[in-house]
Amino acid sequence: MFLLTSILGFIALLVLDLLLASVTMYIAYSHGHSRGKWFLLGMVLPFFSIFIALAVAIRDERRAERARGGAPKPVPEPGEF
Repeated sequence: MFLLTSILGFIALLVLDLLLASVTMYIAYSHGHSRGKWFLLGMVLPFFSIFIALAVAIRDERRAERARGGAPKPVPEPGEF
């Protein structure tokens, strides 16, 4: 019984780790970063990697804003990506 509980607990932690790594990967990829590197970081540091990815995304947005000279982000035309 103990072995079954241990295996189920390990599987639950692995699923949670995969979920948190996927969230980290999505945040980083949506801001132009590598999916693989960020997924790997999410697997190694599951909870903290989300905050690291958010900090990097905010840093990149601020850098882009400074590069535009404080001008607002251009709005795409309908149908543009």
